[in-house]
Amino acid sequence: MRRREGGVALIFVLLIFAMIAVMASRIVSDLHFNTEKTARYLQHMQSRHYAIGAEQFVAVLLEDDAEKDKQAKRAVDHWYEPWANIEQSLDTEDGEIMILALDDQGRFNLNMLAGKTAKESQEKLKMLERLFVANGIDVQLAYRIQDWVDENQDPLPGGAEDNTYLLFDTPYRTGDSSLASVSELRLMDILNPEEFEKVLPLVSVLPTTDGININTVSAPVFRAFNERFSEADAKGFVDGRSKDGFADMKELSKQPLIGDKLSKQPSGVVVFKSQFFSVYTKARYRDITYYLHSRLARNTEGKVTVISREVGTFPRWVKTLRESVR
Repeated sequence: MRRREGGVALIFVLLIFAMIAVMASRIVSDLHFNTEKTARYLQHMQSRHYAIGAEQFVAVLLEDDAEKDKQAKRAVDHWYEPWANIEQSLDTEDGEIMILALDDQGRFNLNMLAGKTAKESQEKLKMLERLFVANGIDVQLAYRIQDWVDENQDPLPGGAEDNTYLLFDTPYRTGDSSLASVSELRLMDILNPEEFEKVLPLVSVLPTTDGININTVSAPVFRAFNERFSEADAKGFVDGRSKDGFADMKELSKQPLIGDKLSKQPSGVVVFKSQFFSVYTKARYRDITYYLHSRLARNTEGKVTVISREVGTFPRWVKTLRESVR
């Protein structure tokens, strides 16, 4: 009887040790998981701080540039200024930061179509038509954008107003106001994903109707200014552009390819200094890589503010565009 009781007690002891071993293993496993989770979180935060630091670095360069322009009494923005001249990765402790800065006014601002007068809008619409035709994009997109931003419900030939979009399975209306994001082009039901990616290097969406900076414009967008500009003209202008930039129309008209070809542009379409910029950052810390797209606005006093941030964006076309204009 005692042997049986001793056997039962031994079994209980073994069960208790087994339970302790399982619990200890679970505690160690949870501790390892939590430690790893905390380490990854800290790495993520550090890489994010690197990206925010890069954003502020470009903001400081833009403010310094504005101050230098005031001192020189010559307001220009071009690709050979310090804010745009960041071409190599910056090494950091256990990581690196890659920064690419773009002038958002080097592309066609779609909100220019929301002009103050019908005549201005019509002239800018013709520019957008030329831009899309020259780059193999369905010109109907231009008409749909115009209908999206104007305040009426009269569709252009090839365009679309509420009566078109309300018939969709998921109905919606046109914006009837300025675009808030280039992603709204997807709502116009005309671009597939590949075509949408093709449009991105050509256009921008700014919170104003500001025009195109001739000092930072790319060759494909340059051709939109005048039907008389050929592909060779556009490339020749961009490649031969002064590294000091053009400060006004008088300087620009002295350029052999230009002459009087831009003299009839609507007011504000051609500009020489920019207010809006994008900073694309790839920040790596140990095993974590953080991608950030920051949009910066610089006011007339030269103060720079961040107007939006988008995480996880570092498109390939950004580097290709920069290489094509420098």
